[in-house]
Amino acid sequence: MEKSELYRALGASLRTGAICLFVVSVLSFYVVLPVAGQQIAIETGPTFICNLMDHRAEALGIGGADLGVSVVDGSKLWLIFGDTRGTGPGPSSGGLPGIGSSSAIESQLPFNCSSFSWLTYDGKFYQPLHSARKAGIDESTVPAGAITINGSIYIYSMQVNHWGSGSEGTHAHGVLFKEKMNGTFTELTSWPVDKLFVNTAPVAAELPDGTPAIFMVTTALYRHSPVYLAHVIPSQVGDPIDYHYLTGYDKNGSPLWTTEMAGAKPLPGLENVWAGELSFLYDASLNSYLLMFRDYSTSTFDLYSSNTPYGPFVGPLTFSPCGTNSSRPDWMKSGWGGCYGGYMLPGSFGADGHDLYFDISLWDPYTTVLMTMRLSTSLTTRTTSQITSTSSASISAGTTSGDHNYDATLVLALSIVVLGCGIALITARKCARRKRP
Repeated sequence: MEKSELYRALGASLRTGAICLFVVSVLSFYVVLPVAGQQIAIETGPTFICNLMDHRAEALGIGGADLGVSVVDGSKLWLIFGDTRGTGPGPSSGGLPGIGSSSAIESQLPFNCSSFSWLTYDGKFYQPLHSARKAGIDESTVPAGAITINGSIYIYSMQVNHWGSGSEGTHAHGVLFKEKMNGTFTELTSWPVDKLFVNTAPVAAELPDGTPAIFMVTTALYRHSPVYLAHVIPSQVGDPIDYHYLTGYDKNGSPLWTTEMAGAKPLPGLENVWAGELSFLYDASLNSYLLMFRDYSTSTFDLYSSNTPYGPFVGPLTFSPCGTNSSRPDWMKSGWGGCYGGYMLPGSFGADGHDLYFDISLWDPYTTVLMTMRLSTSLTTRTTSQITSTSSASISAGTTSGDHNYDATLVLALSIVVLGCGIALITARKCARRKRP
């Protein structure tokens, strides 16, 4: 090959290489670099606080209740429980007798285990929700999430068409109830079986343009669904046609919506979870919206966070409040098990806003307990910690994925260096051409 041809070939290669290196460098800056922000981590906990089914429940004939959905009513906090069981002899199949579809306790803010009281009506425990107990229609009606709008409590509930297990599965649908002046709740609307709103957790916030809205995380098939996001204007909360469903984000990170439920897309990063009961709230001290649920595909509890109510969400931080098969916390008595639920308590974040209080339920002995975790913050990217429960105040966390601290400045500098090298090589090639014999 002649020198001129060699130089031409070399020049073409250098130009192509420089262009490719530049493109790769730019992509590394915009794609590989994770989005930095205030990252939440579990510092200590989860730690057992108290069993909510104590002597005060027994005094009303309550032997156990599950769930414990939280809602702020003025200056007080309600915890709304699901199926409520008595203290007397149960059915021949075992367990405690069913005596109510729901029940509730009330506490000043922040929540205090020693001073809460059970809501009563006519000398009996108060039932905000009732169930027809009809197979195929309404075997149970239990709370899933609640919010106060203009002084009235709205309860998103799961109405069970059929309780199942294994391959048979449970089938349910969502129903929205509104509080009336006399303290009873009336149905506003409902959604189809096994579609969105089977489990729903709402929070009040604003759209990007400042419009007040109720945002909600929601799931479809019971404990076998990704997590979706929707919003509705408060005055239109009772009309399903006015709900908007997240479909993704535009190039600026703004949320995209559709009014068609069928067009809803799972929250990015939560497409493959099997979410159980959902909890969603805002912690002002952390400037974070927190999302918590049990993932039935991994059998862990997951905590996600975002600085907006519409995401995207960072996480998960995984933890096991009831311990594991090989490591049970001291508060878990012999024979206790079947950990589920998980509802965070608004307005109960400790002096600096870093204490997260939440309740969880145990199928055995059919009770609900209060727990807490200490959260810390730092300017890092996504991490996943695996935490097990304790009844003391200290615990270690192991990071299992994504503990990367990329510096945008460093990557940009690298891009400039690579581009500069390419330009230098091309210039050298031109000089070589001018000096050839």
